[in-house]
Amino acid sequence: MIQDIIVSYSIVAGVMASLLMVFSLFFEKNKKRSRILLVWSVLFLASSFTVSEYAFWLEGYNLFDLVFSFNFPLVVYFAVWFVFIAWIFESRGERKIWIILLILLIIVVIIATNCMNCISF
Repeated sequence: MIQDIIVSYSIVAGVMASLLMVFSLFFEKNKKRSRILLVWSVLFLASSFTVSEYAFWLEGYNLFDLVFSFNFPLVVYFAVWFVFIAWIFESRGERKIWIILLILLIIVVIIATNCMNCISF
């Protein structure tokens, strides 16, 4: 049904995020362009996670309850992704970018946990 289409979009966004990340890390030599591609890859990764969460929500599951009930594999999954992204930006001397991304992540999580029905149409 519609959830299958939404999960397909999530997979496409995840693949795009991975391809952009690999390209920006290994093939792009221009530092400014590499930073831009890396930011885009993080946005595609966030889109993939968001669309996955939306598919869970349509099925009647609250992904945030699953993660914040200290489901260890999910907590580690999301923590490793964020630590990896922070490490990439930190190794490039771009601390401001990953701190901004962390602040945006915290704001989105606070809004999403307090208002799950805000995304209903």
